[in-house]
Amino acid sequence: MATSQTGTLPAAAGELPRPARQGALSAGEAVVLASTLGIALLAWAGLALAQVGRYTLVAALALAALAAIALGVVAWRAGGLPRLVVDRGELAVLAGVALVAAVLFFPGFAYGVGKDPGAYVSHAIAIARLGSTSLEDPVLDRSRVPAVEVTPEDELSRFPAIWIADRDAGRIVVQFYHLWPALLASAFEAGGYTGLVNLTPLCGLLAVMLVTLAVRRVFGLLTGSLAGLLLATNMLEVWQARYPSSETLAQLLASAALLGVIVALQTGWHPPAGLAGLLLGVSYLARPDSLLLILLAVAVGCALSFTGRLDARAYWFAAGLAITLPHGFYQAYVTARRYTLANHVPDLPVLMVVIVGALAVALLLRLAVPTTGRRVQELLERRRIQRGIGLAVVGVAALLLLLGFLRPWLFGPVYGDFRGRPIRTYDEATLLRLSWFLTPPGFGLALIGLALVALRRWRAAAWALVLPTLCMLPLYAYRAEVSARLMWWTRRFVPIIVPGLVVLIAIAIGAGLTFAARPGRPPWPVRAVAAVAAAFLLVVFAGQSLPLRHHQEHGGSFETTRRIAQAAAGRQGIFLWEHSSSLYDVAYTFGGPVWLQQGQVSALLPRRPDPDYVRSFVRGFPGQPVFLVTKGHDVPRAYAGLGLRRADRITYIMPVWRETYTSRPASAVSVPLRFSLWQVEPLPPG
Repeated sequence: MATSQTGTLPAAAGELPRPARQGALSAGEAVVLASTLGIALLAWAGLALAQVGRYTLVAALALAALAAIALGVVAWRAGGLPRLVVDRGELAVLAGVALVAAVLFFPGFAYGVGKDPGAYVSHAIAIARLGSTSLEDPVLDRSRVPAVEVTPEDELSRFPAIWIADRDAGRIVVQFYHLWPALLASAFEAGGYTGLVNLTPLCGLLAVMLVTLAVRRVFGLLTGSLAGLLLATNMLEVWQARYPSSETLAQLLASAALLGVIVALQTGWHPPAGLAGLLLGVSYLARPDSLLLILLAVAVGCALSFTGRLDARAYWFAAGLAITLPHGFYQAYVTARRYTLANHVPDLPVLMVVIVGALAVALLLRLAVPTTGRRVQELLERRRIQRGIGLAVVGVAALLLLLGFLRPWLFGPVYGDFRGRPIRTYDEATLLRLSWFLTPPGFGLALIGLALVALRRWRAAAWALVLPTLCMLPLYAYRAEVSARLMWWTRRFVPIIVPGLVVLIAIAIGAGLTFAARPGRPPWPVRAVAAVAAAFLLVVFAGQSLPLRHHQEHGGSFETTRRIAQAAAGRQGIFLWEHSSSLYDVAYTFGGPVWLQQGQVSALLPRRPDPDYVRSFVRGFPGQPVFLVTKGHDVPRAYAGLGLRRADRITYIMPVWRETYTSRPASAVSVPLRFSLWQVEPLPPG
């Protein structure tokens, strides 16, 4: 971090004052950052305990409290505490933004089955029930069952996202990084299904407030309020704030880290920089994508080292990152190594060579040619140089945006490889797809917002706001590396890119609304256009988001999962699932949740009916009821010789937001899942 902001200028004429900017911490910032830190520490403590098989809510709370006390003592002893100010305007804006977000975000989706969120939720309940991230699987015991069916897509998966970690030890693991399910486990322990469902909206609410505070610090209260309202009403944000996957937690942690950096830059207080580093490391425990932010921080550190601009805040940031990053590496390359490498993340030796090598080169250059670094610094402080580089940045961004929007016509469809067969990725239409949610005028305003940052006198805090989006949008726009189905595809852009683009839009509109009068140039036309743009975007965003208030994605799934398990009448049953190739397959939808959430035992049936396979479970689990779960309500004739008795017949009408590829999803559909439970006749004694 720089020792001072390069060429910081006072607020532009007409811009609202920023009383909480220099040398002070506002009450809103203190409360929201403290709340976020508490959530991060609880998640981290829960994960650490679950990874050693010792998770309980009480232990997680105690460990998080000890960590919070230790951090508080360090911050206190660091000295240089900024004064705490109560800014009524800021509090009013926060209350308004929070109210809008709460109306749109709560309640979260009661989503207990299917896709990644269903796996996160099921794993969370299993952690709360058993206290560990890895789970024992009695079906892998060959003395019970000689061979168990695996998914046709992956020979190491018992069910989607449930991977065999050690067949000989009978241990399975859920495929993803485990910070989010560890935090969900605490929410479930504390508040049951209500707490579980509403944790994601809470994280989304705090993330929106953090973005509001960060923009308010750099560009004023009006621009901050615009950023908060635009983000809170955007359909992508609303969807992810109700959808129990890890993106909203990642957005929360990244936004808090960004605010910590900005506070450290503007107040000179060191601990917020340490907090930023710590939270960035915690975010790496949530998603492998966060490694990109860590590499960006390393690149900034190298640049500061070369130019001689490192100070105590940079070292505090590095120290905070050093506290949590080793745990991130342990999870990424030990407990979740297969998942890490499957996401095309470089292996640890390669990564360490890049990080250590970059830092070493920066240090060597600093020592070998110190005058060059100082000369570069002096050049960057010149207004003419800043304007030239700013023009280049805006020009490249404009060119890339144009190329992105024209890409489908210039280069045609893009295909990827899906288990040996080509599949349309829609990577060529990334910006077009994002424009359905942000609008083409929104992208134009974002470019204007970038110009206002790049072409004005440079400020470190302003660049900190926009740099992550500036670096990551081209990368994700080129290749999203995620299923092309909407709304699934959009989650890739939520942690960094969506809030970043909204911030740039707010900067442009805020500048227009505070446009100062100049000789011969009345300000009202610019202000009028800015006001119309703000109203247009808020109406469009809210119009897209409001229908979601009446939708409950996969609503009723928890109740159906419990109903299936109740067929065992309080005992641990063995549920054998018939697999089909349909999009909403009953086995893939409910097999894992019945196992992880309800403590039953699940296994797939062979693709070709095999009564002997079923009998192996009857023999391997004597005294435990064995059930076949088959599609439809007719008796499965291939297994009729097993003495089947109908235990239940279920028709679950699953609410699903329509999956689309070439237009914005705007309505829900109801998907009927009809299936039956058949109890297998037990073997006679002896």
